[in-house]
Amino acid sequence: MRNGLSLFIASFLALQILSCSGDQPEKDEVVAIINDYSFTLKEFQTELSAELEMDNDFKLTKEARSNFLEDIIRKELLIQEARRLALDQQESFIRTIERYWESTLIRELIEKKNLDIEKIAIVSQEEIERRYKAMKDTDSSTPPLEDLEEEIEKTLKDRKKTRLLKDWITSLRDNAEIEINEELLYKE
Repeated sequence: MRNGLSLFIASFLALQILSCSGDQPEKDEVVAIINDYSFTLKEFQTELSAELEMDNDFKLTKEARSNFLEDIIRKELLIQEARRLALDQQESFIRTIERYWESTLIRELIEKKNLDIEKIAIVSQEEIERRYKAMKDTDSSTPPLEDLEEEIEKTLKDRKKTRLLKDWITSLRDNAEIEINEELLYKE
């Protein structure tokens, strides 16, 4: 698996290097040329749009556009220098990319599974009433059910979703073929 992942990352990095080689289609309008890299208007607009989405305080003025482009130029120069020094070929860099790729892939999987679970994690009125009764039994000053119903339902639904996700992860392990060399694992 590691070899396949390393091959994927090497291919990804090669594509990145080629994409920054300045071989942009002639039809794209170029905002800036940074050494051999042509930064297109489309790329600028895409990055600017993402910045506007992330930063509500960002005001799009002429000066802000200019400063934003300067930040992009600075970033590209640093990337070019890092590549010139072959830092993108170092084992530590590749391991970092692997870890990022793995964690992003896992996050995407969990988000997808959470959406699936959201559809089936249903809380009945009886469950809400049982939970309320248990709360009332332990604390007689518990407010009326009407005041707590939404909160109880949300809590019960969150618990169900957590349990269903945990059960799903356990089933992945239960259905996998796993061999552990304990002798090697505990070797000192």
